[in-house]
Amino acid sequence: MTVFRGVLTTWPGRLVAVALVVAVGGGALLASRANSQPPKQELRTQAVTKGSVTQSVAVSGSVAASGQTKLAFKTNGRVSALYVAVGQQVTAGQALATIDATDLQNALQQAQQNLKSAQLSYQKTVQSAGDAQRTLEQTQQSTQNDIATAQQNLAKLKTNYTTAKGNALSFGPTIYTDLGSFQGNLATLKTSVDVVLNDIDNAFRSGNLGLNEQNDVKSAQNSMNSAYSPLSSAQTLADSVLKPSIDDLQRALDNIGAAIAEFDAALATGSDTSRASADFQRAMSEYSLASSRLSGAIDSVNTPLGSIASNVSAAQASLNTANTRTDTNLAKTRTDLATVLTSVTSEQQLASATKSKISQAGTALQTVNDAVTGSIANAQANIDAAVLRAQQSVQSAQTAVANQPLNIATAQTNVDNAATAVQTAQANLDAATLTAPSSGVVASIASAVGENAASPLLVLANTSALVLHGTAGEADVAKLKLGLVANVTVDAVGSGTRMTGRITSLDPVATIQQGVPVYGVDVTIDLPNASVKPGMTGTANVIIASRQGVLVVPNLAIRSATGRRYVQILKDGEAVDTDVTFGIANDTVTEVTNGLAEGDLVVLPQSRSTATARPGGGFGGPQVIGR
Repeated sequence: MTVFRGVLTTWPGRLVAVALVVAVGGGALLASRANSQPPKQELRTQAVTKGSVTQSVAVSGSVAASGQTKLAFKTNGRVSALYVAVGQQVTAGQALATIDATDLQNALQQAQQNLKSAQLSYQKTVQSAGDAQRTLEQTQQSTQNDIATAQQNLAKLKTNYTTAKGNALSFGPTIYTDLGSFQGNLATLKTSVDVVLNDIDNAFRSGNLGLNEQNDVKSAQNSMNSAYSPLSSAQTLADSVLKPSIDDLQRALDNIGAAIAEFDAALATGSDTSRASADFQRAMSEYSLASSRLSGAIDSVNTPLGSIASNVSAAQASLNTANTRTDTNLAKTRTDLATVLTSVTSEQQLASATKSKISQAGTALQTVNDAVTGSIANAQANIDAAVLRAQQSVQSAQTAVANQPLNIATAQTNVDNAATAVQTAQANLDAATLTAPSSGVVASIASAVGENAASPLLVLANTSALVLHGTAGEADVAKLKLGLVANVTVDAVGSGTRMTGRITSLDPVATIQQGVPVYGVDVTIDLPNASVKPGMTGTANVIIASRQGVLVVPNLAIRSATGRRYVQILKDGEAVDTDVTFGIANDTVTEVTNGLAEGDLVVLPQSRSTATARPGGGFGGPQVIGR
């Protein structure tokens, strides 16, 4: 206690004592508050309602006229009059200024005189071309007649060719028929010979023949037996020589038919017939060779028939002797011998007739060959020659006329040039007065009366339409497109004056401003307010999305944590985290598409002014809730 008192007796000691007392008291207070519950804080809420959400992008810039027109005279000259002043409103077609037009008037008069002279020269040139034109028409008529005659000749040749072709090809079937009969008759002939020999055998067996008769009948029998050898030879030759020759001829005729068809097709289409002609010539060569072989084959088969006829004749003579001709037992034999001889003779005649048809077919085909390889081609060539002569004659007549059309064209060109010169001179004179192409305001005048007209002389601003020229950042420009509607406000005329407009231009390439890429945006104002002037600053809020009658929550109610966006709703007096699907948003509210119902209470953060003392109080500042 002595020590404590000693401390208190000094001033620093008193301070230490006070501090100890405060520390002990404060510790007790802190311990008391730590053991007590803090009061429950009241939550701020707002009901989920239906409303409208409009999402927009703000484009700031300045108002400008939709365009400016620089006006200048088409020709140089001294300004003789000015009819307007800077700032004056003008209408389309209104005269603005003129230049001295003395030289322009003189140029117009000279151009008009030159046009009259050119027109008179043109009329004389047209009159002198009549005779040459009539000569050309007569030449065209005569050459057309020549071509028509050549075409008629070709048509006649084609008709003759068609007839010859039909005749030539008609021999083929008859030749094949005759040769078939010729081959078949050989077998019939052998049967007839067998019948005769059988008759003779029956005569011998009857025993009615006398000695002298027997000798004559035996001689007849020997003669008929001798006929077998040439008959067999004829049959062998018919198989080994005649039949292959017939086949060769048939192939040749088939090739001829194919070549004729090829030629006819070329004629029908107007194509070149040279290949078909060459094919026909080859087929004709094959036919000539095949027909020659066939004729020889027919002769080789026909030759033994002569021997057969001699044998039959000898047999007939043996049965017509004094000893045998009155024997009625031999009557049938004599009749059968006559039949054999008739068959041989018919076969010989058929061979001769077939050879004749082969020759006739060759002759007819030669006529076709002439048409295919010569006459028709020549007739076609005559047509071509007539056409060529016609072209040359007409060309000659046209050459005779050529100078006249050239003169006419030159004279017409002179007239056209003179007329153009008049139009130009008139246009230059008219252009001596400068007129407004559209309504607007005179923005500037470059020259005064008496001075040479500058180019441009006047600048006319089109104030009937206004455009807000602004910029948008790269994040916003991706949301914009041509035609989007915007609400436009101009600072100078107050925020209460709102106008509408549409985006009419978007820069495709960014411009760097202070190191930041921006894109130019033009919003054309639909109906500009009369108080808005070019140069005023304003803002266009471009509407990029809008929803009507949807659930909305204040933006303050939306919370974010680890990439998750959610709200808290009040349930049973407690704030409950709730996942929500959001739609579009503006600066104040956000659309809710799923997760909430109308009337739900969402919890809002506490305002900055809401504070409570720190537990233990006394030494700390205010505590901010909800930030």
